[in-house]
Amino acid sequence: MRATIGMRRLSVVGLFREWGLILAIVAITAVATTVRPAFLSGNNIMNILRAYSTIGIASVGMSYAIIGGGMDLSIGSTISLSAVITMLIINAFTAGKVAPAYAALLALAAGLGVGALVGGINGAIMALVNGRMGESFIITFTMQIVIGAVAQAVVRGTFQAATYKSGLFKQFGIGFMPVAFFMVVAAIMQFILVRTAFGRNLYFLGANMTAAKMAGIKVGQVRFLSHMLCGMCAGLAGVLVVSRVNSASVLQGQGYELDAMACVAIGGVSLAGGSGSVINTVLGVLVTGFLLTALNVLGVQSDAQLIVRGAVISLAVILDTYNKEAKLRRGAL
Repeated sequence: MRATIGMRRLSVVGLFREWGLILAIVAITAVATTVRPAFLSGNNIMNILRAYSTIGIASVGMSYAIIGGGMDLSIGSTISLSAVITMLIINAFTAGKVAPAYAALLALAAGLGVGALVGGINGAIMALVNGRMGESFIITFTMQIVIGAVAQAVVRGTFQAATYKSGLFKQFGIGFMPVAFFMVVAAIMQFILVRTAFGRNLYFLGANMTAAKMAGIKVGQVRFLSHMLCGMCAGLAGVLVVSRVNSASVLQGQGYELDAMACVAIGGVSLAGGSGSVINTVLGVLVTGFLLTALNVLGVQSDAQLIVRGAVISLAVILDTYNKEAKLRRGAL
């Protein structure tokens, strides 16, 4: 009898985890549309998707770090460094003229390179010290400070305004392009996660690093690649932010690491590692975007918005904890 009740509870939690995010988006949209019918307009939906594409890309990268049993608190500083270097490059090639296509592609490559370098350093250190969640917190927090200082030194703390007029680089941050970047990155990262040996090893590593080592998995290599991919996503986010706002500063990525972790948690990726998916992270980003936009539309004060946001994140963590405990109980039956 108890076994049956436990199974039912687990199935309810599992059902909520699978469909709860979609239902949440539908419910938020329904409430907001009832008050403001324009909320459901194509322009508003596109504005939401465009606004949250950069945090979405950063969140997808964070998913890899967390699924592998770690985290990356340095993505905010990585975004800032990517932003200022990208702006310096694109400005250097334009000098008040239309930005040529090769300059835009060079700036894009530079942003990705910055992210890959920072993420690679994080991953290399994690592999060297045989790091787990606790070590990843200290290492990436330290890297956040170091990379923030590097960004400060590169531009000497000055605000970098765009000097180019138009061109391909400007297109990266307007219209459907940011959403397209987000969709492509999410699709590629999901494919890698579920269709490659690296993705399977990443799940194994996050679930039980000791068992992964005993199974012959190259733990250091998997850790290095997961953090490098996370850094590359942050670098791309920095490029898109610069393209959208036409400026860069050392504070460009401030808070992105916490926003990304919130989206990952809301999406149901286990903060203990070993489970989750990019698709769920994307849904977590959409829930966050639709919720915050709806709160603005409904005229909710900023303080109250923070309370609601905190409550949603807390609920996601509670569900994750309950889900893991339910699975353990089921395994013991």
